[in-house]
Amino acid sequence: MSSARSARIGRLLGVCLLLWVVALAFAEPRLLVNGRDIAANTTELVKGTSYAPGAALARALGAELTNDLGRGIVSLQVGGRVMQLALVGEPPGGATTESVWLDGRAVAGGPAVMTGGEVFLPVKAVAEALGASVTYLADEDTVMVVQPRARLTAMRSQARGGERVELSLSALVRYSTFFNEPLSTLHVYLERTDVETRLPTLEGEAFTTTTATATAGATEVRIQLRPGTDYRVYAVPDGRGFRLNVALGVAVGETESEKVYVVVDPGHGGSDQGIVTPGFGSEAVLTLAFAERLASALTARGMRVALTRDLDALVNPAEREKLGVGADLFISIHVAPVELGEFRAYYLGAAANVTSLDMAVRENATTALREGATDALRRELLLGLVPDLDVGRRVSEALSGRLFAVGGYRAEVVASAPLQVLGGAAGRGVLLEFSAADLASDGLPERFADAVEQLAREGGIGAAR
Repeated sequence: MSSARSARIGRLLGVCLLLWVVALAFAEPRLLVNGRDIAANTTELVKGTSYAPGAALARALGAELTNDLGRGIVSLQVGGRVMQLALVGEPPGGATTESVWLDGRAVAGGPAVMTGGEVFLPVKAVAEALGASVTYLADEDTVMVVQPRARLTAMRSQARGGERVELSLSALVRYSTFFNEPLSTLHVYLERTDVETRLPTLEGEAFTTTTATATAGATEVRIQLRPGTDYRVYAVPDGRGFRLNVALGVAVGETESEKVYVVVDPGHGGSDQGIVTPGFGSEAVLTLAFAERLASALTARGMRVALTRDLDALVNPAEREKLGVGADLFISIHVAPVELGEFRAYYLGAAANVTSLDMAVRENATTALREGATDALRRELLLGLVPDLDVGRRVSEALSGRLFAVGGYRAEVVASAPLQVLGGAAGRGVLLEFSAADLASDGLPERFADAVEQLAREGGIGAAR
């Protein structure tokens, strides 16, 4: 071999090596979600942060993706939860403001980015908010996202408020249904789900049997319906997982809203004027005017509504509490120094933090509390009088999420507090604090009613509670 030829081959090998090094430098990490390759993962939109095509990432995580370009919002729904991201047309530079919300509460992460006509989502923010773990394997230059497998921990038949089958799942997974009409059998398929224990066969009025079988890494639930039985399937958030409810025998033309009884409690009143806000007046007058408009909006949606007061008069907490007995949803409305478009939500329980306890002391306004008997009151409420306290947490979280989804109102706080006024609703009560400007606005009552109607339609309150 001549020296000139050897030199040419050496130069060619050098060029090839250089091209290989450059290619490695510009290569993007591989993205694996639950063992599935997601193409077009990129760290170029935001340096050092993996962004993946939204539709493919959502599908791999078992979520449904919708884009609202008019509002600049991207939404993912899974297991009854609503996750939303601000949508921007170009990658953000430097620090960003709040961009990601889960059921109305801000979580860490950057916005969704529209590029080349396609929406890209931040992998870590989305995956971790939906309960997955995210790991970068440097040796393999791979971003690995793994959701925990779900366990079907319970299967129950409930008759209260209308017959339904409840499936309790420990984690968020995709589900699908198929109705075999000739055999009148409803098949519910739960991906990546194991049966925790041997679950007993259920029997009911609208169905003859319900069974669960683990097969090929998934679980199938079969509900043998009686001929002519209608059904509706919906998810309700529950801890880290969710409850999948199958409502049976829903009458034609009857809506969930028509079964719902809501009590609205305008805070303060009479000699107790509450917070006085310049330009908006007293809390007592503001909350009453808002409650009346909210009641009209809920009534227009087919719900039964009552107010704890319809005059600017003082009603003590014990009387308000009694008026909440039997309510599907008890809503106590107050004013707080929060930003426009934000609110605080409290449900009955032990005080979660100092702010919650201070708020509880202020709202209860009893001599016992002022004299330091908070523990005694809390024991009375939590240990003796109020069952199903966890319902309050679920309702508060779900209502907060729907308020964000339908109106963009964001929860600054969702926490428990020992509130006497919520005791009569047996855990189905929530105290909400808004800014004076929001309570005086025309938009909040309608959006609030939309959120309650959506919650009823999804089974979060009313017949499916």
